[in-house]
Amino acid sequence: MNKKQSIIVLIIVGILMITLALFIIPLNGEDSFEAGDSNYDVYWVSKAISMGLDLKGGMYAEYSGRLQDGSEPSDADIEGAIANLEELLYSKGYSEATVTKIGNTQVRVEVPQIEDTSALMKLIGKSATLEFKDADGTVLITGEEHLKDCFASMSDSEYVIKLEFNDAGAQAFADATEANLNKTIDIYIDGEKVMSPTVNSVISDGNAIIEGNYTYDTANDMAVRLKAGISSVKLSLLRSETISPTLGDEALSKAILAAIIGVAFIMVFMMLIYRGLGLASTLALTCYIELLLFFLAVVPWVQLTLTGIAGVILSIGMAVDGNVVIFEQIKEERLIGNRLVPSAIKTGFSKTLVTILDANVTTILGAIVMLIVGSSAIKSFALTLLIGIILSLISSILITRMFVNCFLGLNDENEAFYGLSLKGVSIDE
Repeated sequence: MNKKQSIIVLIIVGILMITLALFIIPLNGEDSFEAGDSNYDVYWVSKAISMGLDLKGGMYAEYSGRLQDGSEPSDADIEGAIANLEELLYSKGYSEATVTKIGNTQVRVEVPQIEDTSALMKLIGKSATLEFKDADGTVLITGEEHLKDCFASMSDSEYVIKLEFNDAGAQAFADATEANLNKTIDIYIDGEKVMSPTVNSVISDGNAIIEGNYTYDTANDMAVRLKAGISSVKLSLLRSETISPTLGDEALSKAILAAIIGVAFIMVFMMLIYRGLGLASTLALTCYIELLLFFLAVVPWVQLTLTGIAGVILSIGMAVDGNVVIFEQIKEERLIGNRLVPSAIKTGFSKTLVTILDANVTTILGAIVMLIVGSSAIKSFALTLLIGIILSLISSILITRMFVNCFLGLNDENEAFYGLSLKGVSIDE
């Protein structure tokens, strides 16, 4: 890369870095800004990152599930209860609430940014009610008393929802289909109408299917919701905790301050020890942080928590660690191999490639394992770590090398600038 090319590359990269930085910082003090004359709002990158419960504030509660007769629910029963809770919370406006299974019979509910928890607690713990009604609103069948099972199935090469009734339900459903032939029977969950299938024939054997151009996922999701009205899982509160938004803001501000101090210290250290190479590392680290914030905002599964911030900081350390390995190898090639500066830099990057790949790939595999088997807090850490490590690998191998090559294009003879001067250094034969 010659001098002219180096200047062009540095100018282009500089413009891109400044532009991305301007989209990260909320310049107007709001969460978003209007996109020209359109009706769309564009969120600032830093405001688009989804925050977890410990940063936004809110509440969490853990419940133990039992059937009405006191027996232990099955996996299908718990899945039905979770599906019912998710739909219930979403319908009540808690769009960011999450419901997860803990162990075999427990459920954890997390609702960020909520202050009045008493009304919410009244909603949780109720058993789902499943009702089949005619056009006049008369209840014909109830899920708890009449429906035995419900699941996704195949019929004539299409996915359907299959209903299996018990003996009492088979007779009630036969009477209902006979009375409503060629009419619709509305199905309600917790008083909300979820579907209105048309009765095409009298069904007397207690086995019915609901058609509707379903995929397996849509048929299974609806079957799980309907099944929640069969099992009647009762949720008993085990523990709960409310986290105020003030505490969340305080935790976030302290974490950001710690990250800024740490990154600033790293940048100063790298430039003092490695000079021009350290400057290239600092610029690459700046690019890395901007890209990391952008990906944290756009990747849909990211919900940043305090453990997630720990993953971010760890990945920053990994990015710098890769540069240290490269720069120390460059020094060795220069001092021991007595190579010229460009040759030492080229050889240093080449020889450390396998080492850096090996270290990062093992960390990536560890993060993937944590994503698969970890708890919600561990998954938050693992996901941010995974994104950060992949970007740090790109930063160490590609971005840092690009900046170093640009510097070489501007001046490849100034040994002092790169911290590779041989003056005063004796080389043993």
